[in-house]
Amino acid sequence: MVGEASVKEKNLKLLIGDKVCKIGVCGMGGVGKTTIMKHIHNQLLKERNKFGKVIWATVSKEYAVVKLQQDIATALGEDLLKHNDITMRAAVLQEMLKGKKRYVLILDDVWKEISLEEVGIPEPAVMDGCKLVLTTRSMEVVRSMGCEEIKVEPLSEMEALDLFLSKVGSELLDIPTLQSTLKQIVEQCGGLSLAIVTLTSSMKGERDAHIWENALNELKAGIGSVEDMVDKVLERLKYSYDRLRNPKIKDCFLCCALYPEDIVFDKEELIEYWIDEGFIDELESRKAMYNKGHANLKRLEENCLLESADHGKSVKMHDLVRDMALYITSQSPRYLVKGCN
Repeated sequence: MVGEASVKEKNLKLLIGDKVCKIGVCGMGGVGKTTIMKHIHNQLLKERNKFGKVIWATVSKEYAVVKLQQDIATALGEDLLKHNDITMRAAVLQEMLKGKKRYVLILDDVWKEISLEEVGIPEPAVMDGCKLVLTTRSMEVVRSMGCEEIKVEPLSEMEALDLFLSKVGSELLDIPTLQSTLKQIVEQCGGLSLAIVTLTSSMKGERDAHIWENALNELKAGIGSVEDMVDKVLERLKYSYDRLRNPKIKDCFLCCALYPEDIVFDKEELIEYWIDEGFIDELESRKAMYNKGHANLKRLEENCLLESADHGKSVKMHDLVRDMALYITSQSPRYLVKGCN
């Protein structure tokens, strides 16, 4: 749990407390939401002093009511297969859960609002002591389901280095020629625990400075140049982009990657650029088009593709999200411009 102890403690405090019934753990892909909840799940299983049952179900982007119903029933040691009607299954599942009294239900990887009634999950209430926790990349999902939001941020520079060294071995820092290179590699991972773990899985035990310098050069050229990073990191991040649906909002997002790294975008200037490039539909007035631009910005922020900056006046793009955007543009003949490094 390198770097995520404070988030874990905040979550446990809300779970043990009597004021909050629904919790939404939110953050960009690969930041460690599932890892945090797995630690909490395992801790609650060991303690058994607050809840009679701790239930885990993975929802994923291919969400289906029937599958989720069965997964929850299976976790309860029950079976819903004999019931074909979804409504009947929901009624039976609801009775199963009510019979467990105090329980925690963890729904991992939620991509859109879930109707608890349709699935058969009783609405948690303070008086019954039951809790619902979900992990998601979407702040909109957290709000729409009435959850208390817990934001998981990327690791700090020190936390990221600690995680990196816990995987490759802290003794590498004793090699003078490697110190600077290792710290730069960690910086290139942008505090994303998934990127750090993926990179270190293929480099553990490596002591050759040339190999590490080559890895750094590849990271600087783009995370897509590093083995395993495309499938395990970029494709995972790309799920958030794929969920946007609206092609115009996708264009708004991709154009942000054409700016250099670490650039902070003034919202008004960015929207002006989107309008000039035709990424905002023609509307009855310039003001209406600006309003549409702000709505697009909010959508991108809520899906953790852009981050708020300057007290909400500007936005910025995480370095690895930018790499993902450049990776997308490189796969399509439609895009002829490459972003600056």
